[in-house]
Amino acid sequence: KPWASKPEDFIKSNIPAFPGAEGGGMYTPGGRGGKVIVVTSLEDSGPGTLREACETGGARIIVFNVAGVIRLKSPISVRAPYVTIAGQTAPGDGICVTGQSFLIDTHDVVIRHMRFRRGAQDVAFRDDAVGGNAVGNIMIDHCSASWGLDENMSIYRHVYNRGADGHGLKLPTVNITIQNSIFSEALDTYNHAFGATIGGHNSMFCRNLFASNISRNSSVGMDGDFNFVNNVVFNWWNRSVDGGDHNSFYNMINNYFKPGPITPIGKPISYRILKPEAGRDKNRPLSFGKAYVNGNIIHGNAKVTKDNWDGGVQLKEEVDAAKFLPLIKSDEAFKMPPVTVMDTKKAYTFVLDNVGANFPKRDAVDARVIKTVQTGKAIYAKDAPEFVSPYVKRRLPADSYKQGIITDIRQVGGLPEYKGEAVVDSDGDGMPDAWEIANGLNPNDPTDANMDCNGDGYTNIEKYINGIDTRKKVDWTDLKNNYDTLSKRKSLL
Repeated sequence: KPWASKPEDFIKSNIPAFPGAEGGGMYTPGGRGGKVIVVTSLEDSGPGTLREACETGGARIIVFNVAGVIRLKSPISVRAPYVTIAGQTAPGDGICVTGQSFLIDTHDVVIRHMRFRRGAQDVAFRDDAVGGNAVGNIMIDHCSASWGLDENMSIYRHVYNRGADGHGLKLPTVNITIQNSIFSEALDTYNHAFGATIGGHNSMFCRNLFASNISRNSSVGMDGDFNFVNNVVFNWWNRSVDGGDHNSFYNMINNYFKPGPITPIGKPISYRILKPEAGRDKNRPLSFGKAYVNGNIIHGNAKVTKDNWDGGVQLKEEVDAAKFLPLIKSDEAFKMPPVTVMDTKKAYTFVLDNVGANFPKRDAVDARVIKTVQTGKAIYAKDAPEFVSPYVKRRLPADSYKQGIITDIRQVGGLPEYKGEAVVDSDGDGMPDAWEIANGLNPNDPTDANMDCNGDGYTNIEKYINGIDTRKKVDWTDLKNNYDTLSKRKSLL
């Protein structure tokens, strides 16, 4: 039988994955205590590449001593568990993965400050920017995923293969957090510019930005709890947040919905906060879950903003909403994993100021996307090519990029350059000599990466990648101390 299908099936650390981690995935150890692997090559495969590091077995912390674009020729699948990928360690402008999908097919994964911009269009494998069969203990923080052909992010379940006795068993991803991340501009090349399908048990999706995806902003891909807190959703077309089933418990708290150029103003979709779906049991065709929906703002709609249940929670047309909405509505929030809940307007500002792979700096793609949210207007290239294909009948006009929905990355300028100079790391332990010397470590001793110089529970390599002050011993088991130590810094050195 499957070994992992419930939150309690996983071992949790006594300290957060990193300071500032929240939600269901906050206690994954990731690659703590494992080998340190330094990415030094931008090639698709071979020595020093991201693929080699991801496909290596054993616990591992992956850092970067190279900046630039990694152009994948085939998807990367992370199959071995206990891994931390620290995109914030890339020098200069940072790192970007493009051309193919990045797949999480394991458990106990921490990913921070990575850019996944799939971008490829003329391919047979039309898939997500980030996806896979994530099992559990997943923490994604400050990542930027865009230009996917299916979705920009798809993490909500894993399929347990029962072998010769039949079909695979679909099980929830458990203990999952996606926070402070951007999911933008899915490609509508094949009428599938979808933001994300997310979900799982003991889940948290907080302080994220969903921008200029026509649908699934996001789609609730699994039953059980769905905690959607302090997110910003901008410029959707025919779907905002929907999905789940009769076993779903939704917490939709203090999110900010801002219609954009493609959003049909005046129609119900323009002020939809949540569309819960009924169960798939043929004997109970109209059985819904329960929802706590409160504090959400619909930009430009005072009525729904004042009372989210006055039009903001919608059901499919053939359902008697007056009958079923009172049965769905909960007056109290459901229990959810630890999260800081901000005032909605403050959350809107916080998200736009802090979201995405922004350490040490935000790239031109995210900066442009955020500007479109702020101004409410699409930004596109003057010489943008229109998409015309004899094989695809699009639902939107060929120049939909003028309303923020793109089919070709050239319509928004394509990928920027990412430059940066490698740092000196004499012992190859992932910590630059300058940082080791400044913190009393030996730059010629590779074994000190997994030591703990001040006894706070984080290894030295974790202190480096997360900007933790080694001079202070903090009790990280106390959630009062769980603040993001990285965001206030300008450099890791």
